[in-house]
Amino acid sequence: MPTRLLIDAVDCPVKSEIYRLAQRYGVEVVLFCAQDIGAPFEPWITKIVVGEGNVAGIIANETTARDLVVSDDEALAASVQGKGATALTNRGQYWTAHGPKPALPESKRGSNKARFEAVLDDELRARIKAGV
Repeated sequence: MPTRLLIDAVDCPVKSEIYRLAQRYGVEVVLFCAQDIGAPFEPWITKIVVGEGNVAGIIANETTARDLVVSDDEALAASVQGKGATALTNRGQYWTAHGPKPALPESKRGSNKARFEAVLDDELRARIKAGV
């Protein structure tokens, strides 16, 4: 099974960047949300609406070691890392056991879409090169 992008779509400000890169690299995107959200109708995008359920818990259950999870939820990041998956924040930081790294300067703490896109692009390129 190739890499999938599992997205905690609740309040995710970088969905358009994710769609653009996923289409470029032919990567499946799975959006998890509590209520229906707008998303392009593409065969490589799946939307899972969980209602009032625990979105983070469902993402954690669905995650495999090959997946890349995008979320600002620290508990979710720790859970998926325990399965061997990689987790990114919405600002392009990798989640580690010590929180998001690299630490961003105070002036860069907001949503930084360009940084996120560059980090995701590098990660997907490396995974494809490695055959993951």
